[in-house]
Amino acid sequence: MLVGGVVAAVLASLAIYIFLMPEQDGMTESQTTSASRQPLYWVAPMDPDYRRDEPGLSPMGMDLVPVYEGGDDGADVSISPTVQQNLGVRLGMATSGEFQQQVDAVGYTAWDQSTIQMLHPRAEGWLEQFNVASVGDRVEAGQILYELFAPRLVSAQREYLNAAGNSSLRRAAEERLLALGVTQEQVAELASNNEVSARLAYRAASDAVVSGIGAREGSYVTPTNNILTLASLNQIWIDVEVPATTMPWMELGLPVTAEFPAFPGETWQGQVALVYPELDPVTRSLRLRLALDNPGHRLKPNMFASVRVEGPPRPDIISVPREAVIRSGQGARVLTAAGNGRFNVQPVRTGVVSGDRIEILAGLSDGTEIVTSGQFLLDSEANGEQAMARLNAVVSDPEQSDSQDENTETAPETLTGIGTIQSINDNGVTLSHGPIPALNWPPMTMGFQIMPTVDLSSFAEGDDIEFDFMPMPDGGYSITELRRAGMPTQGDTQ
Repeated sequence: MLVGGVVAAVLASLAIYIFLMPEQDGMTESQTTSASRQPLYWVAPMDPDYRRDEPGLSPMGMDLVPVYEGGDDGADVSISPTVQQNLGVRLGMATSGEFQQQVDAVGYTAWDQSTIQMLHPRAEGWLEQFNVASVGDRVEAGQILYELFAPRLVSAQREYLNAAGNSSLRRAAEERLLALGVTQEQVAELASNNEVSARLAYRAASDAVVSGIGAREGSYVTPTNNILTLASLNQIWIDVEVPATTMPWMELGLPVTAEFPAFPGETWQGQVALVYPELDPVTRSLRLRLALDNPGHRLKPNMFASVRVEGPPRPDIISVPREAVIRSGQGARVLTAAGNGRFNVQPVRTGVVSGDRIEILAGLSDGTEIVTSGQFLLDSEANGEQAMARLNAVVSDPEQSDSQDENTETAPETLTGIGTIQSINDNGVTLSHGPIPALNWPPMTMGFQIMPTVDLSSFAEGDDIEFDFMPMPDGGYSITELRRAGMPTQGDTQ
């Protein structure tokens, strides 16, 4: 099975090589011409300003690239305009400018917990009148919610009236009434009327919505009973999780735009109200609390929401379209256009992703022309001769092939898992995956290497994926195939 997979991969590369075969004569001649000339100097792949008069290594440990007279720097691949059109090659530009940091996330609405009121009686007694019918009822400020008959409240009122003429006793009796939940207005009314009330009315302090009922009319209640729970819908919270890579720029007060499937075409504006002090222990994501004004109370708790958090813009940042970057186990790279149908493979170091663009930390300068479509075929063509060599090695050495067949049982076993992408870097990915029964692994978050044949350009942080992986001889695990959750495997599509 392992040999079959290798042959299939080599044949795919050979097909691309043959597809571009009409240009090979021109490429060979160009390469022969370049070989017959002496380079003017050598430059670093990640820094064209680093020049040397002889071959060597760059400050990053990479082989220097020769530069020839007339600008022919030994292009990795050259094709005609006709083939460019057939491949659908499109060009873009690495640009330097203001880079708007932003992140998209999904979450659920929740009550504004700062408005939640839990009403408990201060004295035991009976609910003589209860004016709330059900959860969801709206109450207005000053509305009587319930009336309580409590013997302790009756005796406290009598003590207050009997203390007339004695200021110290009167003040002590008043403090007792206030401690039992009687308001200052009710105390003033008692002093004015000089009449003991058998039932004490409790009113709503502000406009609210009833979110919980713990007793009914006629119930005997004590201070441990929660009679009513009230909350306000004037503002709504949204809890979301974003990748931990946003931590450097995430802060309170950043603007937020939210959309809800229940209201297509409409947006709500808000801001980041809280950045939680710890990451989620399972997903290793950064948790945020967003606050949105809710005029008309149209938004309800537990609604699904799509949000975008916009960070502070950063000036003078070089960026390219996300689709231009090719990711593999060998790192990130782009294809640059050298003119006249010539293209070079350029290693890059990537940074923050924002919308459809990605930051370039090293490897490109402002104004560099790059390939944004068709780059995978060009990238394969740049290694076409290596693919031919691999195929010839397999076909011309049947004894080695037989030996591989005999050792198939000892080849590393390919395993499958399901998870979520937490971060992508030039050397691999970090996944939060479910249990792997074959290895007795519980759900966890860990990093994986990436095989050179795996393309990461169409995946982003937060994507739900299925992945095949295998143990490596030198330790660790490497992903051999990556696909979106629910997509068929390569074997299923053949």
